[in-house]
Formats: sequence, C-alpha cells, structure tokens
Amino acid sequence: MTDHISYCCTDPKCNKAGLSRSPDGLRCSGGHFFPFAPGTDVPIFASEAENSNEYSMANAAEIHDNALRWVFRTFAGSEPDLRRRLVARLGLPPGARVLVTGAGAGNDLPYLVAALAGEGEIHAQDFAKEMLLAGEARHREALGGTGIRLTFSVSDAMNLPFTDGYFDAAYHFGGINLFPDIVGGIAEMNRVVRPGGRVVIGDEGIAPWLAITELGKMLVNNNPLYAYAPPLASLPVTARDVRLTWELCNCFYVIDYQVSDQALPVDIDVPHLGRRGGTIRTRYAGKLEGIAPELRDEAYAEAVRRGLSRVAFLESALRDALGKS
Repeated sequence: MTDHISYCCTDPKCNKAGLSRSPDGLRCSGGHFFPFAPGTDVPIFASEAENSNEYSMANAAEIHDNALRWVFRTFAGSEPDLRRRLVARLGLPPGARVLVTGAGAGNDLPYLVAALAGEGEIHAQDFAKEMLLAGEARHREALGGTGIRLTFSVSDAMNLPFTDGYFDAAYHFGGINLFPDIVGGIAEMNRVVRPGGRVVIGDEGIAPWLAITELGKMLVNNNPLYAYAPPLASLPVTARDVRLTWELCNCFYVIDYQVSDQALPVDIDVPHLGRRGGTIRTRYAGKLEGIAPELRDEAYAEAVRRGLSRVAFLESALRDALGKS
C-alpha cells in the first residue's frame, strides 16, 4: 500500500524542514513547493532533463529491461538469485524502513518486500522521472496488498528529502558509477540510515584479477563502466564491518557496511615501549626541525645510557632548556 511519508525540504536554507501535504504536492514553511507527478502521489524534488539520456525517455523501463536481459544471459546469472543475495546483505529487522536509491523501474522491490515479510516500509528514489514513474506504475498494485508501505520520489540521490537516520538500511544496485558525485551519493545514504543499519552498494566493475585478461579488456571495450573500481575510498570514515565481493562472473562489485556515527575507537595516545618511545600522536604531530646527524646520534646514545626512550629523553632535554622541568 502507499501512504504519506515524512519527507523534508531539500533546499539547504530550510535545514531539512518538514513538509505539509496538499492535493497537488508538498510545501515547506519556507515557501518551496514540490508537485506530485500527474495522477500519482509521487513528489518531484528534482529530475534530470527530459530525453537527456535513454533512461529519461518515455520507454525508459523497456530499454532497461532489455539491458538487464542481456546482462543475465551474458554472465550466466539468475536475476532472482542475485537480488535475493544482495537484499539479504541488508540484514533487515522486522518492520524495517528501507531506502532504494537509483531504484529505476523497481526490479529490486519485490525481493525487498519478501525480505520484510509483510511489515515495514520501502522508499524507492530515482533522478530519472520516466523510469521511476514506470516502476511506480508497475509495482503500486502488484505490491499494494502486502502490508508494506511503499512510496516513491523523483529526487536527487545526493540531496535526499529525508532527515538524518530515518531509515534502517539503504540499497543501491546499478548506476552509482554514473553519479556526478559518488562520495556525496554514498554520504547521503549514510546520513539517512540510523547507526547500526547497513548500506549495500553495487555496480559494474571487473575484479582486478580479471581486468588484466583479454576477456576483461573485451568487456571494458564493450562497456567502459566495467573498468570502474569499487568506490572504497568514497566510504565514510566511520564505516564498520566493510565487505567487498564480486558477482556475475566477477564483473559487478558489491560493497556493504554498517553505519556508525562514532569515530573509530583508535587510541592514538597509547605509549610505545622500546627504544624509540612516543605515541602515534606525538610521532605524527611532534616532529622537530632537522638537526646535525652527529648531535642526533649523541642524543640517542645518551638516552640509552640513561635508560630512557629517545622521545622521553628529548622531551626531558627540551623541558630543561625551556625551564619547564
């Protein structure tokens, strides 16, 4: 079934203000209005220009279907098996709220509905209006009797219309390679998932051991997207339990991780034992200007005679020289 969802304004000046509903769209207190697509309750927050690419055309869903059939025939894969495996990586709890970015025509939605077993909420988002509306039309009635709250929005994955931590999980398969800002797209998925929830991301990208082969070169020649590397460097610094695998003959990468809002528990002030001494922090931030090698060696030798680490001796000498003993 469909129902109203807690959207917020995407204009940065409004600081994620809530939206009020009217028959033809959503409005914020700052005066911004987001209309519903005609004949639907799908709000349009942002969309790509009409006919800017094949997925913004009126028959976008059919084009996408043809491309998917080619993929699964080429790589000897089962679409239901693959999508069930990817959805399972979300580890969805009962009643979970799930965000699907770049949802396209909604091919993953039936598998997410099955994983939620009749209790929860799924929101499908895409920047391509025609593709997203085709998915909404396909699944609104087919999945409407499941008990799952199913909603859609035409919006920018790098500026999602949701408050922090609204979802229990976020899912994206296919399309992130083409994001104009991959770091920003992942950051937004991370922002709207609560701490402890999971994010799953996948797209074309040949495994390194295959990329150097003739087959790998043929695949990249056929579609340059297969040359993309998994965007591990784009993950948030707080990501936990990161996993990377490849699917479909090692030609599609899949990353999943647990969201956290806490810094990594690395204690950079634990003293090192041994001749050098110091800590991670002091070794990195406490470097001094270069001195003559002979004087350095004498200082190190004196540290040994006194039974001190090099850092402890140098700090003691500097305190004496500065009158801070």
